[in-house]
Amino acid sequence: MNLRDSMTAACAWDRIDLGWMMKTYPEMRDILVRAEAVTFAEALVLAGRFGYSPNPFFDEAYYVSRYPDVWRAINEGVYVSGFDHYRSVGYREQYRNPHWLFSEEYYLARNDDVALLLMNGADFRNGYDHYIRVGDGEFRSGSWFFEPLPYVSLTGCEAATAPFQHCLGRRLSPGSGYSSSAYFNGEWYATAYTDAPQAVRRGEWISVLHHYLGKRHDGRCDPSRFFSEEFYVAANPDLLGAIETGRFLSGYEHFLLYGIRDRRAPRSDVDLERFYHQPYVQRLLLNGRVPDVFVAWCIFDGVVPDVEAVLEDAEKISRFAFEKKSAALAINASRRKLDFSFELPDASVILLLHNNFDMTMNTLTALRMSHAGGIHLILVDNGSSDETRHIERYVDGATLLRFGGNVTFARACNEAARHAMAPYLLFLDSGAEILSGSIAVAMKRLRRDQKVGVIGGKLLGINGLLQDAGSIIYRDGSAEAYMRDRSPDVPEANFVRCTDFCSGACLFTRTELFRQVGGFYEAFVSPSYEDADYCVRVWKLGQEVIYDPSVTAIRYEYGLFSSESRLVSTNRNHAIFNLRHADFLVRKLAKSRRGINAARSPVRSGARRILFIEDRIPLKQKGSGLSRAHDIVVTFAEMGHEVTVFPIFKSDVSPRQLYAAFPENVEVIWDREMHDLEEFLHQRAGLYDAIWICRSQNMSRLVPTIERSAHLMPQAMIVADIEAVRAVGEEQRDRLLGLPETEQSTLADRLRAEFQGLMIATKIVAASARDVRLLTGQGFTNVSVLGQALAPRPTPKSWSERSGFLFVGTIQGQASAR
Repeated sequence: MNLRDSMTAACAWDRIDLGWMMKTYPEMRDILVRAEAVTFAEALVLAGRFGYSPNPFFDEAYYVSRYPDVWRAINEGVYVSGFDHYRSVGYREQYRNPHWLFSEEYYLARNDDVALLLMNGADFRNGYDHYIRVGDGEFRSGSWFFEPLPYVSLTGCEAATAPFQHCLGRRLSPGSGYSSSAYFNGEWYATAYTDAPQAVRRGEWISVLHHYLGKRHDGRCDPSRFFSEEFYVAANPDLLGAIETGRFLSGYEHFLLYGIRDRRAPRSDVDLERFYHQPYVQRLLLNGRVPDVFVAWCIFDGVVPDVEAVLEDAEKISRFAFEKKSAALAINASRRKLDFSFELPDASVILLLHNNFDMTMNTLTALRMSHAGGIHLILVDNGSSDETRHIERYVDGATLLRFGGNVTFARACNEAARHAMAPYLLFLDSGAEILSGSIAVAMKRLRRDQKVGVIGGKLLGINGLLQDAGSIIYRDGSAEAYMRDRSPDVPEANFVRCTDFCSGACLFTRTELFRQVGGFYEAFVSPSYEDADYCVRVWKLGQEVIYDPSVTAIRYEYGLFSSESRLVSTNRNHAIFNLRHADFLVRKLAKSRRGINAARSPVRSGARRILFIEDRIPLKQKGSGLSRAHDIVVTFAEMGHEVTVFPIFKSDVSPRQLYAAFPENVEVIWDREMHDLEEFLHQRAGLYDAIWICRSQNMSRLVPTIERSAHLMPQAMIVADIEAVRAVGEEQRDRLLGLPETEQSTLADRLRAEFQGLMIATKIVAASARDVRLLTGQGFTNVSVLGQALAPRPTPKSWSERSGFLFVGTIQGQASAR
């Protein structure tokens, strides 16, 4: 039962919750059971007499201890309790805090819009009232010591609607003292002050953070190794009086509110002024990647990266270079707006923004340059504190959505997708630079193939290495980016294939399909598994998820700082994903270091995976049977089979030429040759349904390799494509050269020698009926003809007009004259 004063506006903190009080203070049951009815005034006096908190939003003991003037007023009979003081006058004073995990000054300073609402007479008693009723649900923070998203990640999705309210009264492990920031190190605190975790275990405090914030320590406790209360108060003697009156709980509170801004030293050995002027720290602050110079000091332990030394490392060199380029583009954008106005948009592009203005402008500049057609740009600002707040000054024609706090990826994307006007959606990371032509390629595929529901692209890191070339889901629900940290030109990353899912950093889909399946699942709190979950649902609808390397983006990963809470949230999302898709996972492969290639692509119905082995990469212009081999590969690909081409001899042709010569869904292994094949087969154990080996000499060469690797492909059909029987040509050559018959082998011997390697073949194919007769004459029964059909193309020229030409085929040596 909640009791409210009829003279006050209804707000969460201004009530007496008798049910909560009886649960928190069991002795109240005996008092209340004797009372037939309790008025608000009676309950107010009762709570004050025993020092009880009236509801979970107001901490009576903290408030009275924190403000000595309130304690004196209670003793003088002016107020019956701290709660009585706060609801009467205290709520109007910004420095009065009703709970140890909320700061009115912090909240209003960080949320200008709330301060403006209060100034304009909005229906909120104060910032705390707004926080409980609105801000908590918008994932705003009410204290340096409470960040909602990390908390939700730690505690589960039940806290997603109101993290702060969920947190109130929740007991955590004694050593954790929940804090998601650098402002309080719970582990260090529990080690430095061993009485704190002991007191938590006795139930005196909710956590070690509560132990630190919930009472006056008179300078005996520090929040982390980077701040000394004793030093700070001694260095700022004017604070002593303010602390004694309750204006500040401690020197640390003053430091957080004002000292960081003034760059006062938190310890004798911490020089924030010098650190602040380091260029790299300036860049972090300017882009909102750290909230203040003190956090930057804590992250780097006061040691700024030596840029000259960093340049020796390619990744760090690239990071700095990318940041420099982004900064330059941001300057350009301040002089000339990016124009995203449109009439009929080709695609709606959704970007989630949270600080990092320079990176955002780099992304938007690349996006505008990448596609000449209409783009419906939808920007979602998740509570940015840097220049991103004014993004409309730099962009024309965009739809702009704003959230007061940093809401979840799924929630923000779903809201943005409701505004989409184009038939296709592109979800793009705000640190991604999409390359020219990518949007057109994706739209063309979506238009021509209605089976395709999602397209993902090749993601490159700023150091030029792969971040993602389509992603894999294993049977245990774990996910892996295929080919991560490999060179972007590796064959494995440069052909079109089906994939389990594509990264949400650059993901194309149909707008209607996205809405049909309900968008991203909003129970996933931090960015992990939303994209996988969506793609699995697309697969279940009978649509395909495609990786297309022609859709390319360079992505700056915000991986500068590690996050334990990120790992926790990923594990939680993993568990949710497994529960949702057990039927899908049971058909996936178990995770294996060598099984990544077998797991990289779901199998299409009726499709076969074929390893096609030839002397060289079969280009039509090379002749010598390679034209026929090329046509076979193309035919397999057009039939929907997955083909990998592997040469006996490494290619001497540019990969660009090779990719242009084959269908986009053919994997061309241009960087390996015969001595790599055994390891290749080990890497692809169980992948292929058929191994197609061209030419009888290659069959003989590969018998040892096949025998050593047969256990890796026990179900694979081995097809020997002899193309043309060599023995006949060799015999004719010897006769042409005039070799004595005594020095020549008989045709029968030649055939037996040539066909010896065919014994391991499941099936044999030849290019002509004559060769089939030679094979069957040697006892082979599993033989078929696979010729090369050429469609006649009559010309208007008569034979007499076309005679007199000498056609010379490829001559690669004396043995070619046959």
